[in-house]
Amino acid sequence: MGAQRRAHHKQVQAQRDAAAEAARMTEALNVQQQAFRQQLEVQREAMMSQTESLREAITPPVATGATGGEVRTARSKRATTTGMSKGIAALRIPLNIGGGSAGGLNIG
Repeated sequence: MGAQRRAHHKQVQAQRDAAAEAARMTEALNVQQQAFRQQLEVQREAMMSQTESLREAITPPVATGATGGEVRTARSKRATTTGMSKGIAALRIPLNIGGGSAGGLNIG
């Protein structure tokens, strides 16, 4: 009977030790995760300040008003359609159906 009791106490103590070790590991992981989050936040803030300084350095001043910086667009639907058809017509290739001495068909 005494051997079974000692074995049982040994088993219970092993379970307690395992639970304590798991709790220590969980706490260590939580601390590590918090430190990682803080490091990421510091890096993010540094990157944001760098991005902002680059944005200021790269962005050209915008010309507005009477200085000629505006882009004029067509004011009517008709003018827009006319401009589009002129552009498309410039891209058309004349169709050769094979008549004459020029050669064969250019379709296909």
